[in-house]
Amino acid sequence: MDLATMTTEILRKIPQSMIPTAADGDLIRSHQKFFRQHQEAVIKGFYDLAFSDASTQGHLNPAERPARENTLREWYKITTSGHFDDHYWTWQALVGIVHVKHNISNSSMLSMWGWIINFLQTRLLQELPAAEALAAIQVLQKVQATVCSLIVESFILTQQEAITRASGLNPAIQRRFIQIEIDTMLRQGRATLQNRMLQAAA
Repeated sequence: MDLATMTTEILRKIPQSMIPTAADGDLIRSHQKFFRQHQEAVIKGFYDLAFSDASTQGHLNPAERPARENTLREWYKITTSGHFDDHYWTWQALVGIVHVKHNISNSSMLSMWGWIINFLQTRLLQELPAAEALAAIQVLQKVQATVCSLIVESFILTQQEAITRASGLNPAIQRRFIQIEIDTMLRQGRATLQNRMLQAAA
């Protein structure tokens, strides 16, 4: 599946009301002063956390920090410019493929996205009138939902397609094998939870 098709298919699975519109982009652009003001604090805080936390620092090389900061800075500038078009969404789907290449987990990505949103919404509420702040936060949450959906789904689809190509298995047979393993894991998980619930009730 090519990148543009993958992006389109993922976007179709997202409720349309949760995908940022042109009007949402206009609203973000109307707060450019705010976003520029906090740009460097976002970059520094993001990587201060990523490089200091045991769950993320293992995948990071301190020598690469300046380059990583420049990448995040470029992403931040483009994202806060509010141009949420097909090119932007395709770029976000590509990020998922990059994450597969560099072994960046979805849990790490989602957690760090949460950090960015928390950082920005706290300052929006501190610095803007309440109604304006809440409107901007709602758009940021839509951006978060759409971007994270694209990254997670493209990550999963890329891994699945790579495994299919590498194994040479017929996709239908591979899906059957996967389903068998999922059923086994479900039985094990339910048994574990049931045993713990019984122990807790004893």
